[in-house]
Amino acid sequence: MKLQVMFRLDYWVGRPLCKAISLLHEVLEKILSDKAENIPPNKIMFLELSEMGAAILAYSAIKEAQKSYPEAKFYFWIFKENAESVYALGVIPEENVITLRNNNLFVLLLDVLRNLKKIRKEKIDTVIDMELFSRFTSLLTYFSGARKRIGFHKFTLEGLSRAEIYTHKVIYNPYQHISKNFLALVKAIEYDCDAPLLKIPLDSYKTIVPVAELANKDLDAIWDKLKKENELIDRKNRIVVLNPGVGEYLFLRRWPIENYIELSNRMFEDENVFVVLIGLKSESAELTDMNCLSQNKRFVNLIGKTTVREMIALCNIASLFISHDSGAANLASLTLINAIVLFGPETPVLYAPLKDNKKILYKNLACSPCFSAYNHRASICRDNKCLKAITVDEVYECSNRF
Repeated sequence: MKLQVMFRLDYWVGRPLCKAISLLHEVLEKILSDKAENIPPNKIMFLELSEMGAAILAYSAIKEAQKSYPEAKFYFWIFKENAESVYALGVIPEENVITLRNNNLFVLLLDVLRNLKKIRKEKIDTVIDMELFSRFTSLLTYFSGARKRIGFHKFTLEGLSRAEIYTHKVIYNPYQHISKNFLALVKAIEYDCDAPLLKIPLDSYKTIVPVAELANKDLDAIWDKLKKENELIDRKNRIVVLNPGVGEYLFLRRWPIENYIELSNRMFEDENVFVVLIGLKSESAELTDMNCLSQNKRFVNLIGKTTVREMIALCNIASLFISHDSGAANLASLTLINAIVLFGPETPVLYAPLKDNKKILYKNLACSPCFSAYNHRASICRDNKCLKAITVDEVYECSNRF
């Protein structure tokens, strides 16, 4: 289902549903005294449906929860298309990853009912909703039946209302990295419901991501795939991975395609370099302009041809990864590859990949970032000068520093 459709449903259907559920919850709370008991949780579920990168950046929060509650069982609820990012972290048993298909509205609703049936059968007592201000996930949190429901709350902010159903309401802090915001959700479990949570410093907590473990057969398999696409490639060559495209909705995050073409041609000046393109299958039609690169014998097009695991394997054997801010950039952070990440309509303060060997290019224009949790990543901008201001020369020179 397209993101625009999902956002419209969240707005036009989610708002009245949230208001109705909030009123119902208020009545039931008075009748039943529905208050979360301050006892350690037994079964904790993380809910983060739509962002592959966010699931990766939640790693430290998940590890902190497992450290704090070693006897608890852990679950993760996510869109099926993003589930491999959770598997790659290796912290949640695969059988405890609950997936939701979003092919169309009928399939989505069918899976919601199936998922809720499973969740209630498991008797999950704590749900941590990591979506920023999604009405849909607040409703899922409520219908999960969990006694403890932790999520971000608007408090005095205008708009972005959700269902008033959270037992632990945590303030979203746009001035600290999203991984710390996720950590605040986890730490809030320990405290009484004194809104707004969380009223402790998090400076002493270092948020990280793991290095994904791959077997030699995975590395051999990706070499075989590269060889199949281009028989000239050799294990002695230097591989540069480019991730040039994004989905239709977030087109403002794109660095111009012509820049990627020019950068690739600059890379080809080194006769030992092979340039490999990656991306989603849905993006292949949008990137036809880059077909001109196929004239070079050291070009490999893997757009739509790799799984998440294969992409991680590719980053394990490559020497450099270049991308706009994206889920792919966070997947690359699960490896030791050097990375250059370009930011424009979003800020690296919140979303920079958690790896040391990276270079962030960001022009910090007066209008940037224009994407935020407060506008559901919707912008009236149609000319992303924030990214166009990053030159090919800058990126190329940056690549030579690794």
